[in-house]
Amino acid sequence: MSVVEIHGEGRVVRGVPSSAHRTGLFIGPNGLKGMQGLPARRREALSRPLSAGEYDVPVRLPSRIITIEPGVIIGSSEDDLQRQCDSVNGWGASGERFPLTHNVGGKTRISFVRVIAAEGVNEQRRVGEHFYGRFMVQFHAADPRQYGATEAYPVLAPGGTVKVESRGNYPAHPTVEIPDAPSAWSVTSPAGTFTVSGVPAGGLHRFETRTGRVYRDGVWLQDAGTGPLWAVPNGTEWEHSLSVPGRILLDPTWI
Repeated sequence: MSVVEIHGEGRVVRGVPSSAHRTGLFIGPNGLKGMQGLPARRREALSRPLSAGEYDVPVRLPSRIITIEPGVIIGSSEDDLQRQCDSVNGWGASGERFPLTHNVGGKTRISFVRVIAAEGVNEQRRVGEHFYGRFMVQFHAADPRQYGATEAYPVLAPGGTVKVESRGNYPAHPTVEIPDAPSAWSVTSPAGTFTVSGVPAGGLHRFETRTGRVYRDGVWLQDAGTGPLWAVPNGTEWEHSLSVPGRILLDPTWI
């Protein structure tokens, strides 16, 4: 059986207890929902007046809801059980977004979520040397995509090329980084060439193909580049070339 662990905001939820982890937060029977796949898509239907059918409109992805229910809390003492209940009740209470990491058999995927419901209940129940409670928690991911560990593809010479592989099941947007960058450079893919020009030289330049934004040492440089934006189709390799040494970063993406 694959080991399941969910990490988020300092909490860890495990699939089942083990000799190494006899107490803590655990997923109950069939208690993890929404982590894999999306049951429905989103579309804005518009009927054709005085005609059959509807207008053909794009189908989009909805947000993702991830739920752990039932969840089991096992404490080594009454105080430990109450501490863990309090931890669940405070999970995500600030309302801030954080990464939720889902590890299954050593493979990691990350969603960016906020907590929309959390409840930890001390059932004041003891079985043997352990104390038991229950919990539920629900996360909302406005971005339904899940991301793997970042993969780096270095380009060591001016005009060099590298094949960038998209390993997930959804197109992935690469990011280009140019250390000690000149004031002008370009990146080329099968989608076309994006050119950065007229920006301060030096520092780390970073170009996001998802947004089209160019940054220098973390500061957004408006109107710094022109050209197409792209994502590498899932299951393919796209050759990228850089006019100067740098690297292409890609987070494999899943739905």
